[in-house]
Amino acid sequence: MQAWPRLLTAVLGLLCGARAHLNLFVSQAEVMKLLGLSAELYYVRDGVVNIYAMNFVVPVPAHITDLEFSWQALTRAPLPYAWSFVYDNHDALRPPELDIPARGLVPAKVQTFRVRFPCSGSMSAEVLVLMQLNVSLYNDSALSFRRNKICLKETSSPRNESVRVDSSLITSSGTFYVAVACACLMILLVVAVASLVYVKSKKARAQESLHADYNSAAYGSNQNVFPRLDALGPSSGGSATGSSSPRYCSVAGDDHSLHVYATPAPRFSPSPAVSQVALHDPRLVDPTQRLKDLSVDRQNIELLSVLHEGTFGRIFLGSFLHNQRKVEVIVKTVSDQASKFQISLTLAEGTMFHGLSHKNLLSVLAVNTDNPKQPLVVYGYCNKGNLKRFLQSSRLGEQHCALLTQDLVDMGLQVVLAMTYLHARGVCHKDLAARNCAVNDKLQVKVADSALSRDLFPADYYCLGDNENRPIKWLALESLASKHFTAASDVWSFGVLLWELTTLAQQPYAEVDPFEMADYLRDGYRLAQPLCCPDELFALMACCWFTAPEERPAFSQLLSCLQEFYTALGRYI
Repeated sequence: MQAWPRLLTAVLGLLCGARAHLNLFVSQAEVMKLLGLSAELYYVRDGVVNIYAMNFVVPVPAHITDLEFSWQALTRAPLPYAWSFVYDNHDALRPPELDIPARGLVPAKVQTFRVRFPCSGSMSAEVLVLMQLNVSLYNDSALSFRRNKICLKETSSPRNESVRVDSSLITSSGTFYVAVACACLMILLVVAVASLVYVKSKKARAQESLHADYNSAAYGSNQNVFPRLDALGPSSGGSATGSSSPRYCSVAGDDHSLHVYATPAPRFSPSPAVSQVALHDPRLVDPTQRLKDLSVDRQNIELLSVLHEGTFGRIFLGSFLHNQRKVEVIVKTVSDQASKFQISLTLAEGTMFHGLSHKNLLSVLAVNTDNPKQPLVVYGYCNKGNLKRFLQSSRLGEQHCALLTQDLVDMGLQVVLAMTYLHARGVCHKDLAARNCAVNDKLQVKVADSALSRDLFPADYYCLGDNENRPIKWLALESLASKHFTAASDVWSFGVLLWELTTLAQQPYAEVDPFEMADYLRDGYRLAQPLCCPDELFALMACCWFTAPEERPAFSQLLSCLQEFYTALGRYI
């Protein structure tokens, strides 16, 4: 008879399974601080574990040290717990600290406690921390919480992780042209007396760089070089695509100086009339009419499997009955936790391309709002999915195809074609990035809207205390400082997208605190030239990041420049 209680206990344990006998959540204020979302985040509600929330990696910016959690036991009997922390970079992060005992009993009433992540200040790094909570009653249940803590090196000297462009280049390129012309003349004299062997070897190295394999092990281990450039800019001559004459610049490090030779940056005619035109934003227009035009019956949409899931958004692989035949599609919708604002934002952003049609644009096909709390937005299907995730998997060697420079330039060209089309129709994207593009197995790229991006890529968005989540590190300086968006601000974002392509979706300005980005850009710092990125391509990126919007190239100019560079790459094959 004594075996019955033990058997009953085992059966209850099996029935609980995914239950943890407590509530554990993050308050609305804490979620707003970390993710810029106005909602509570429940990890365990009434004893049921939120699996998707547990698998979500929450970014912790450099300026945030303490995190808050709230919990409460749901059992009459005492509920023992034990906290532990696992991370591998002990040089950047000291052991996390709790303001409650590491072992004890979960309180019967709601209690808030804090976890501190103290950075050492000795180095800059992103540290993935695994927080594990073990609770036990009938069986042992382990809950794991993932946090990505950004630590910055404490130093009084200027940061040298990114390129600092001289102010004469940023505000006006004329002075730089004169200075570099003299340098070019000296270089031409050196080239004139150089040996034929040197020229041939240099050309061979150039060809090798132009066709670098972006899936190589060397690239994966060292993606970026972070010098501080005290003098940098275009040459005094050349066309929009640059010329073959070299450029001379001095690269100053913390305790050394070296000289490098590179191809000159492209020179573009200022186009204030084009760059300053105020394009309209379809997201700010009432989407009611768009929803009516796109409305279809629910029976025409079938949800097959979940592709991506965030805190309040979901993306499904599905099928859609279109013109009497079923086609594969992707379907964006929201979860039960989505607020009315998040639902309306998804619909406004998801339908912003209604009425637009281009081979490099991922236009919306249909919308169903039979369930107003979970509307369905239908798009065409790209079998390689999100471009950012595709690039990241390529960097990790998970894709069968090896990406070469020509492939990446072609992807950039396709984005330019889509943006040229959007601007011609007066549409400002305002969030151009790899995460908002899709790609198929033929490397055809389609620019998409930004619906659900804040939820699916939370590390790319930051709230600077104004209750608005923005892609801070993709924004032009004027967009960041005064929320001013034009064709030129989209060009700036395209420069960052090019950088994403050539780094296989590394995080831009990973070492910079979001609150310091505006000052960082004003001081002249920009993203550095990635390893294996040709000088011509990086020079094009740099032109997109001029501080003065009228000095940035228009997309029509970028199209001409990239087409010529793509053709030049083909000559080496």
